[in-house]
Amino acid sequence: MKHLKICPKCHSDLKLHSDGKTQYCNICKYWTKVGTARLDSIMIYG
Repeated sequence: MKHLKICPKCHSDLKLHSDGKTQYCNICKYWTKVGTARLDSIMIYG
């Protein structure tokens, strides 16, 4: 399964959690499930 390598919020490296199901960022505390990207922290202006 594909996973993100760079945090979409702060652009640092994402780490894989020991459970193998989640990824997290040590810098901004962003987290997501492997194979997905959480969009709740991204603001969309129209």
